[in-house]
Amino acid sequence: PMRVVPCEVTLSSCCSGGQMSQGTAWSRREALAGLGLLAVSGGTVQAVEMEAAGTDVAPAGVAHGPRVSGQATLPAEVFADFMRLRTSPDGRPVLWVYSGVLVVKPDGEVARPLARIEGLSRSLAVAQPDGSYLWTLDEAGYYCDPVTGEVASTLFNPFIGKDVVPKHYRSPQTLRFSRNGVLPGRELPPGIAFHGEITRLAEIAGTVALTEDLYVRMGGTAATADRPARPTRFANSLATFTTLRRNLQRPTGEWVDCQFNYTTLNTFVDWLGLAGRPGVQDMRLVGIKCRLDDRAAVPTGLRERIEREHPDLLKGSERT
Repeated sequence: PMRVVPCEVTLSSCCSGGQMSQGTAWSRREALAGLGLLAVSGGTVQAVEMEAAGTDVAPAGVAHGPRVSGQATLPAEVFADFMRLRTSPDGRPVLWVYSGVLVVKPDGEVARPLARIEGLSRSLAVAQPDGSYLWTLDEAGYYCDPVTGEVASTLFNPFIGKDVVPKHYRSPQTLRFSRNGVLPGRELPPGIAFHGEITRLAEIAGTVALTEDLYVRMGGTAATADRPARPTRFANSLATFTTLRRNLQRPTGEWVDCQFNYTTLNTFVDWLGLAGRPGVQDMRLVGIKCRLDDRAAVPTGLRERIEREHPDLLKGSERT
């Protein structure tokens, strides 16, 4: 399930997956995975750098090889600490179990939580000859009733006064982590600007916080005979990974516990029924890294649903 497959993706073909369309406002995961931004092609990495402030569209056909995207080179120690937080010392995949809330704020309105979120992801990092790491992730997540916590078939959106049907997600991703930041896995389609950073946010009272931040702009398009106009959209992912400093002082072959906080600042997804309205949605999540075979770390209800609907995510996690 974690094998990296070379993939050729075009703007038209990558939008035909049922949940996505040319006229859809996408979440961070839909934008990155659905648009093919994170697919590996030919073993090389290319990226379009973030455009200067005030521009909406990256120049068509412009591609750059692996390079700094506005971030100074990280000290080797900081990058090594980041990779220890994101991986297992035995080279096996790790699980990330998380929970949180979806908050919605149209412009001029007070933000309101609309749903709980429960999810699980499985990730693997493979060292590359140039010192970077090819990082693959696959995850499944569910929007849940904010009161009962049960996986929701409908959710009430008070900003439009009616129920909406949430789209639960299954999302593969591929990135490359390096001392120069985060890069997507292939050349971006025209109109997409991507910028990824790894930073040492803080060390307070013996707790170390490192971040992985992704900023994506998807340029708008004019209407055509068979497609409505699409406004400029944004998908911003801000993740903070924390552990105690003493954990990072252990021998490199030892496991390092890691907690994470994750938030997004995104254009509304289509199923919210807010198409065309300015505003922002936030997936506010907290979670932990756990070993692949640590089944007890996954809440029972979530584990049973994953085993039923996405059993490959837990493949190899059975204790022997």
